[in-house]
Amino acid sequence: MEVIPRTALFNFHFQRRWATKNVAGSMKKGVSRIARFLYSSRKTILLILVVVLVTLVFSFLMAPLVNNDASNNAGNGANDEINDRTIPTTGTIYVKDLEIYGGDTKSESGKVYIDWGELTLGASKNATFYVRSTSNVDVELGLNVTNWTPGGIEDYLDIFWDYDGTLLSSGPNQVPLLVTVNLAVSSSGEFVDFIVENEVTSFGFDMTVYASGA
Repeated sequence: MEVIPRTALFNFHFQRRWATKNVAGSMKKGVSRIARFLYSSRKTILLILVVVLVTLVFSFLMAPLVNNDASNNAGNGANDEINDRTIPTTGTIYVKDLEIYGGDTKSESGKVYIDWGELTLGASKNATFYVRSTSNVDVELGLNVTNWTPGGIEDYLDIFWDYDGTLLSSGPNQVPLLVTVNLAVSSSGEFVDFIVENEVTSFGFDMTVYASGA
């Protein structure tokens, strides 16, 4: 059995204690330096913490608003597309004891009609034409609008004219009467829903201009 000298044992324990003290001292110095750095930079560190905290709070508060705005924009995109849509329309004119011509009227295959063109939601458009009586007595005019296509669209359209009840005289020397018809298109949300649900790409109607009392 080998015997280790006491001097060697003493040196070994001394070196281990010395190494432990060095490590502890180094750690203590490191902690001390960090503490001094944090203390000397406390204002800068505090400012950084405040900025980060404010940013987080602001982001938290703004997130619902941003999401709602994005949702609204996504929802409004479809509405904007519909509001920008133009819808072609044609109105056929039928007459009774009257003659209609000129102005914005067109004639094809014996039918007189007004091509209103493409109307945007919320738009209003006028059309004019001349009316002459073919009766042998003085008459007043009447206007009736029927045969709306598609059915139900008449709830969102308004048609009126500027006829004021003037009598049309009979005979070859009568003066034709110029009248103006106005077509106004709704821009309501209900009309937008109607267009989407019924896939409306065009619409039409018949106007009957007649002589009352004839």
